[in-house]
Amino acid sequence: MLSLKSILLRGKYYYHLFQYRHIEMMQYDCLCDELKYELKVKSLYHNSKAIELGARI
Repeated sequence: MLSLKSILLRGKYYYHLFQYRHIEMMQYDCLCDELKYELKVKSLYHNSKAIELGARI
């Protein structure tokens, strides 16, 4: 049986993974270099959080 903490960690993990993939897709289609840079920073943040949470699950 999963504990509440485990369920919350999985939820956070999938949230950051979804955000990372979504931002990567937006970055791929982006034409503006400034916006591309901002999206890259956001995707790196969500990717690092997903990796950090994935190691704890």
